[in-house]
Amino acid sequence: MTESEKGRRERAIEVGREAVNLVTETAEAAAGTVMENIGAIRNKTAGNRQTRDNVVMVRVDKDSLARMDELVEAEVVGSRSEAAAYLITEGIKARQSLFDAIATKVAEIRKAKDELKKLLEEEEQPEERPQD
Repeated sequence: MTESEKGRRERAIEVGREAVNLVTETAEAAAGTVMENIGAIRNKTAGNRQTRDNVVMVRVDKDSLARMDELVEAEVVGSRSEAAAYLITEGIKARQSLFDAIATKVAEIRKAKDELKKLLEEEEQPEERPQD
């Protein structure tokens, strides 16, 4: 092997080591970020356990169940129930403007129902007729 070939080989090895180091550093940073995010999610769900006192039975498709199970397996949450609660909460947050609009419309519907109920109650009361 010539000196030139040896130099190229050593340079290739050096570049390879630098690449491995860069990949390792990037992977470690990404893993750290993932762990921080998992920790934040755990803190959120742990704090919500005390406030979650309503039970809802729900059917989910295979993909949703797989995602919930991934959260449990990764120990982000402790159970499917916690996974469902977390995903529902995050879904509502992500679509907050939609839910605000829905809440406004529901308030209008309730008001209209109350007005109709009052009209019906007024109609049911017999009118007083003057006596001769």
